[in-house]
Amino acid sequence: MELLLKGGVVNTEFWGYLSAIIVGISGGYYAFRAWQGKIYPNPVSWSVWAVVGVALFLTAEASMIDAVYFSTLVSAFNPALVVAVIIWRSKSKTYTMAPHEQKCLVLALIGYAFWFWVKDEPSAATWSMYWMIVVDIVVLWPTFKQVLADPMSDKPLPWIIFGWGFLLSVLAVEENTFANLVIPWYMFLGSQAIVIPMVVRRIRRRSPLAEWV
Repeated sequence: MELLLKGGVVNTEFWGYLSAIIVGISGGYYAFRAWQGKIYPNPVSWSVWAVVGVALFLTAEASMIDAVYFSTLVSAFNPALVVAVIIWRSKSKTYTMAPHEQKCLVLALIGYAFWFWVKDEPSAATWSMYWMIVVDIVVLWPTFKQVLADPMSDKPLPWIIFGWGFLLSVLAVEENTFANLVIPWYMFLGSQAIVIPMVVRRIRRRSPLAEWV
């Protein structure tokens, strides 16, 4: 119980670490399934996601939002790991950046500039964090369209683990403000939006466990 509670109150440090560990597991598992050839993420999109993830971590850190420090750090690493796995498996294949991905990259770079400008002012840095959340939504949109069109093109389990792992960081929040809660709740809702079409299709088809994981 001392891990869960400290002095009769929630042990925020424990839940922050646990959230980061679970988020890391989701990324490692997703990369493993990509290595097996069970899922086929676009490395260009995931490269942009890595850029956005790092920016989101930096803006959260500059905003002094300690509750999601480790979770955002791990979630910035996850896309880079997935990209490395895909490129290693497909060394001879070349990829081009689609117009949507180019726009997302530009928006992310604007976010970096915004962060650099306001990083020493936590209240102002919060707005750069909001900007990067919007950019992340834009990056997420093609994946959402993909699973809507073909729910069997991805696996729901790593997304479920990621979302619920990030939601645990809510228990690491010491002050319930919008700025402190927006990242965990966005990460949870965004990932579960990806999950829903995949889960609905598998339930309708009565898919075996292998199709879920």
